[in-house]
Amino acid sequence: MHNNEQTAAASLLNVSAPQARVRRRVWSVNKEPAPLPLGLTDRHILTGEELSHYEMQSIIDFAVTLKKQRLEGRSRVWLPGRQLGMLFEKPSLRTRVSFTVGMQDLGGFAIDIPSSQRKTEEPEDTARVLAGYCHAIMVRTFEQKVLDRMARVSRVPIINALSDEHHPCQALADLQTLQENFGNLKGLKLAYVGDGNNVLNSLMLMAPVLGVEVRYACPKGYKPAKEILFRAKERAKTYGGAVIEYSSPEEAVQDVQAIYTDVWTSMGFEAENEARLKAFQGFKVDEALHGLAAPDAVVMHCLPMIRDVEISGALADSKHSVIFQQSENRLHAQKSLLVGLLAGG
Repeated sequence: MHNNEQTAAASLLNVSAPQARVRRRVWSVNKEPAPLPLGLTDRHILTGEELSHYEMQSIIDFAVTLKKQRLEGRSRVWLPGRQLGMLFEKPSLRTRVSFTVGMQDLGGFAIDIPSSQRKTEEPEDTARVLAGYCHAIMVRTFEQKVLDRMARVSRVPIINALSDEHHPCQALADLQTLQENFGNLKGLKLAYVGDGNNVLNSLMLMAPVLGVEVRYACPKGYKPAKEILFRAKERAKTYGGAVIEYSSPEEAVQDVQAIYTDVWTSMGFEAENEARLKAFQGFKVDEALHGLAAPDAVVMHCLPMIRDVEISGALADSKHSVIFQQSENRLHAQKSLLVGLLAGG
């Protein structure tokens, strides 16, 4: 491992931006620089289950440190000469920009490889080729098996930046956001309302490891897969969190500290849009639903959102919203993860 000093890259953000001030304890979680996330070298991050309680907490703590130091204008290059290959099979804004800026901040380089600019070949062959050029490979794809096949042959870390089943990088940013707003996550209650998709899967598999109680309410036919739910509940038992299903959004959000939703029709499911709009009636996160939660409850969304469909536009822009804090934290959480994976090798 290189130096254990904590630092960040040059500040590119305006501290006076509204979202930087809106929450109560954003900069008070770690008064001292957090230690580096250790022991992650050359590990694949495919579902988030690869991370223990200590490892996940250290990634989040170091992300908070990197964020604070970036805003203060202090910089250090943690990954000089390191290359990140970024494979995209889906369109991207947050993932592409956050990983690219993150690698630049850390002194490395990110190579954008969209599907439209490469020939079709087996995932294993792509992984072997890129492992000869890059120190890690980030993949944003449809089928989880693409990541699994690449990981079986790759000698460098494979990072799941989104698949149809999992979104672990988003979950890390979400947990950082919750920690910044509420401090210790143990005992915190989060209610997810909407589609039982990759975002919910990752929240169920990862948040209970830090002691969060994850509640969810999904329409019939759109609930999380039984196999993933089983794994999530087993991990929750091990680490002291919980995963609980509720029959209605109103029941799920009672007295929670966070309400989370996502689009009702994710990428790849556009043909189902009309059916989904009917099935999800009554699952909109609005002011009335928020009123059933704890007084200081925040509202969350991984973006992009369709305002006034799955979430009230006014609520998304209200003082209760941490949505754009979440999107910013994709940068910091992923930088912390990259340092953990690559700084020691």
